[in-house]
Amino acid sequence: MFKKYLPILCRCLLVFMAGLIGSFIVVLGKIQTESVPPPAEMRAALPISDAYAVAEKRAIAKSSQSAVRVLSWSPQVGNVSIASGTYFEHRGRYYVITVSHGLLTPTCELIQIETDGTVANCKNVVVMDATTDYAILQVADIENRTPLRFPRDFVRTYRGWKKSVSILHPLIYTGYPNTIGPVTLGGKIMGVSPEEFIYLNSYAWSGSSGSGVFNMEGKFVGYIVAIDVGHTEYGFDVLENVILVVPHYQVDWSPIIKRKADK
Repeated sequence: MFKKYLPILCRCLLVFMAGLIGSFIVVLGKIQTESVPPPAEMRAALPISDAYAVAEKRAIAKSSQSAVRVLSWSPQVGNVSIASGTYFEHRGRYYVITVSHGLLTPTCELIQIETDGTVANCKNVVVMDATTDYAILQVADIENRTPLRFPRDFVRTYRGWKKSVSILHPLIYTGYPNTIGPVTLGGKIMGVSPEEFIYLNSYAWSGSSGSGVFNMEGKFVGYIVAIDVGHTEYGFDVLENVILVVPHYQVDWSPIIKRKADK
């Protein structure tokens, strides 16, 4: 009797199991669709828009993954300065390039590098140049950032520079404006000044200074030094959509090039 109905019971059991598995898949898919990742995970793995080609996505990722926030203190006035910077590596040492005007002290004791809530100490102020307005800091390896490779990830060729500064060529940068960030913005070349500043049509605010600017091939072009000012309907005012970028060939890289690799 039991053997007679065994095939039927087996078929019923298989149908039941198939239905159970199907229901589980549907419920799991719905949970995954409606669930929200933790804030830290969202910040760490934001997807890049599919409007960009694969190479352009790599450039955007390189910009965002090398951006850091630079904080410095002045014990004399009790003031805090916040700027942006770009993390890079050369011969086993790690560095950040930022703007000189963003540092309130010439020594590392009152300078910190911050990324996603993690603080890294400054090890050495390699150079501060007030004329060209840049500073290079030696730092420890930053675990949640990917350093650029110097000079491999920098624009180096005549053809590369000519393309990078051509009119309306797109550029991108990642920085920490108004104490928020990191945020990534795009812009286009407007022109080059007689002093060889690059005019970038984008947006920047206080705190954006020092942000690394990249072309869409992922090569480091330079850093934001200022927002332009000019006459508007309200008088002499800040032009937040006209950004001045210093091309990196104006930086004297010899202090790090001459250094030997860490043993």
